[in-house]
Amino acid sequence: MANLKEMTRSELKKYLSDNRNDNEAFSQGMGELLSRNRNTKRYPANISPEEIGKIIQEKIQQK
Repeated sequence: MANLKEMTRSELKKYLSDNRNDNEAFSQGMGELLSRNRNTKRYPANISPEEIGKIIQEKIQQK
């Protein structure tokens, strides 16, 4: 099996594409891809347009 931890993000995406029909390989690849950026802020799917605008403005002001 490929060493998923040593793959670049692009290589990992290609691995996922190549192994999309292999449930075990795909699951391990997705797990690695999702584990790489745990600091990503996640927002709920039902967030209002006003809240989205506020978040965007806050991010712009942070830069």
